[in-house]
Amino acid sequence: MLITYASERVEKYFVDYKLMQRKLPADWVRNIKKHIDRLRAAECFEDFLKLGLGKPERLTGYTGRYSLHVSANARLIIELVIEEQDEKCKIIEIEGVSDYHGDKENWYLP
Repeated sequence: MLITYASERVEKYFVDYKLMQRKLPADWVRNIKKHIDRLRAAECFEDFLKLGLGKPERLTGYTGRYSLHVSANARLIIELVIEEQDEKCKIIEIEGVSDYHGDKENWYLP
């Protein structure tokens, strides 16, 4: 699967895990790296969902946006990029790491 990023700022952290570790705890970074590696290894997002790794959850109020557990409250937020000619999602866009519990979104990474 192809992974893209919501912005250059997001990409900066997700291509350099040492930089990410300056902002996030080491165990979070380890979990994020595992999720990214598993997403890359999957042929399409449907295959990734079948594995059930990271407890993928569809976010309410958004079309095609999912979260993967990083810690008890932190989630890796991804958005599906579905091309019209392909029924299977082979491209995802990483939005960042967020705590979406409560009334407001608290972004740890952009």
